[in-house]
Amino acid sequence: MEREVEEGIEEKFEGIVNMLRFFSKIRRYSFLDRIGNALNYETVEFALWEAIRTFRSIYDSAKIDKKNGKELRYYEEEEKKIILPKIPDESQITEFLKLAKEDIGVARRLAIKALSFPYISKEEE
Repeated sequence: MEREVEEGIEEKFEGIVNMLRFFSKIRRYSFLDRIGNALNYETVEFALWEAIRTFRSIYDSAKIDKKNGKELRYYEEEEKKIILPKIPDESQITEFLKLAKEDIGVARRLAIKALSFPYISKEEE
């Protein structure tokens, strides 16, 4: 069971991982650190809540470009545009929190995945 969770964590929680990768890309590691170093479920839950709240604020105030008929939201830092991932959906958040409550190590593994590779959107490739 644990191996199955390990192998599928990035795909299963892609929205959360991409959001946390965005924070890694802009060098705001506090959410990743708090989730990855959490010793209890409540710490994970509160850190994720703060991360989503902060990301939602960034997302809602983001600049928008149109590319290939699509609207892309981006964050600008040092004159570089960073395309924003989507806000994680409720089902991913609920499932992740359920697993983290059962096994706090899931939170650590998710944070490690988010740090493993920087977030790159398909539009940036």
